[in-house]
Amino acid sequence: MSKKSQRPVESEAEELARLREENKRLAEALKMAEWMNHAKDVMIDEAEKMFNIPIRKKAGAKQ
Repeated sequence: MSKKSQRPVESEAEELARLREENKRLAEALKMAEWMNHAKDVMIDEAEKMFNIPIRKKAGAKQ
């Protein structure tokens, strides 16, 4: 049988600090992803206007 390596048990204060840091990192990542998504939408809008062609798929299923 193999033993699983155990991490030292962190105190509640350490866990709270770690979770707050992770939350901050994830919030920044979400903000960046939202910004990039908006930038892509603007680029698609401008390309549709400039070339007068639809780039996005239309809503609804083909029949």
